[in-house]
Amino acid sequence: MGAGAIGTSIAYQLSKAGMRVALFDRGRVGGEATGASAGMIQLNPDRATPPDLSRLELESARLFPALAADLQGRTGMDIGYRPSPLLHVALEEGDEARLRTHRAWQVDHGISVAWLDGSAVLDLEPTLSPDIRAALFYPDDHQLLPLTFVQALARAAVDLGAVLREGAGIDRLLTDGDRVIGVAIGGETVHAGEVVIATGAWASSWSEVLHTPIPVRPVRGQMVGLRTSGTGLRNAVSSSQGYMLTKPDGATYVGTTVEDVGFDARPTVSGIAGLLALVPRLAPRLADATFVRAWAGLRPATSDGLPLLGRIPGWHGVTLAAGHYRDGILLAPVTGELVADLVVRRHPRLPLDAFDPGRFLVRAA
Repeated sequence: MGAGAIGTSIAYQLSKAGMRVALFDRGRVGGEATGASAGMIQLNPDRATPPDLSRLELESARLFPALAADLQGRTGMDIGYRPSPLLHVALEEGDEARLRTHRAWQVDHGISVAWLDGSAVLDLEPTLSPDIRAALFYPDDHQLLPLTFVQALARAAVDLGAVLREGAGIDRLLTDGDRVIGVAIGGETVHAGEVVIATGAWASSWSEVLHTPIPVRPVRGQMVGLRTSGTGLRNAVSSSQGYMLTKPDGATYVGTTVEDVGFDARPTVSGIAGLLALVPRLAPRLADATFVRAWAGLRPATSDGLPLLGRIPGWHGVTLAAGHYRDGILLAPVTGELVADLVVRRHPRLPLDAFDPGRFLVRAA
C-alpha cells in the first residue's frame, strides 16, 4: 500500500525474491512526498542523530550505485544518480561558529568534510555571494531524479511480475481475528498473505482498525523551481535558511519550508516568498532566473525522528514501513531490502529494534 520511494522499493525487492506482489496507490507512482522532493542523497549526521539511524543511512547510501545500475539494466531508465557535492555555507558569524562545532563532531565520527574559507567557497562555486563567510564541503554526496527513481522501481517490479494499481485507494483492511488477510477497494477485495503499509504521512489512518498507535504526522515542505539562461550551480548549496540545487536537466530547485499544518499540501505566498528571497542572498547571479513553478509535499514525520519498520504488535500478516520524514529517498534502498527480508522470513542484516513500531505501543501503555 503506497507507491512512493518506500513502497516501490519494497515491491521491487519482494518481486526479486519471487513473491507475487500487488502495488496499490490512490494516485500516481511517486505522486506525493517522493515526487515533491529534491532527490538529494546526503550523509550529514550531527550529535542529535540517533546512531541506529546513522547506520541505516550509511548502508542505504552504499546501496545506491549498484541499485542505479541494476535499474538501468532492467528498465533502460537513468535515475539521474550523480555526484553532487554539498556546500553548507555560513552567512552570519553565528553560523560560522556552529559549523566549526558541527565539523569537529563529524570529523571525530568519520564523516568526510572539509572546511573552506570564503574565498575558497567562491573558487569552488563562483555563483555564490561574496558575503559568505565560510562553508563545510561534503565531496561524497549525490543526487537523483526522484520521480524517475520510483518509476524505474515500479517498472522493474512489474517486469518481474508485480501488478501495479494506480488510482486505487485502499478503503479498508480485511481482518480475520488477529490476522490481516488483504485489502478492500470499494466492493473489490484482494486477499494477501502479507500487507505492507507504506502510505507515508497517511499511515496513521490505520491506527484505529489495528488498535495500535501509528504516530506519523504530515510536515509540509514547499519548493520552487527556477531556470537560468546560463550555467546553474555546480554543487548543492545549503544554509540555515534553506538550500539550492541544480538538477541534471538544468532546473534549479530552492527549498524548503518545514511546516506543521496538517494535510495541507498547498504552496503558499509566504512560503514561496521566503524561498525566493533566499536566492539572491545565496547566489546573486541567479536573481534574474525565470520562475518556473512552486509545489509542496507532505513528509511523514514521527515524534522521535525514527522511521517505523517492522511487524505491528498483536497482528499477523501486516508490516509497517513509514515515518521516514526527509530521508525517504535516501532510505529507500535499505528499507526495501530489510522489509523484504521480514516478509520472506529472512533474518535482516541490520538490527531493527530501534525502529520497531511497538515502541509507541509500550509508551502508550
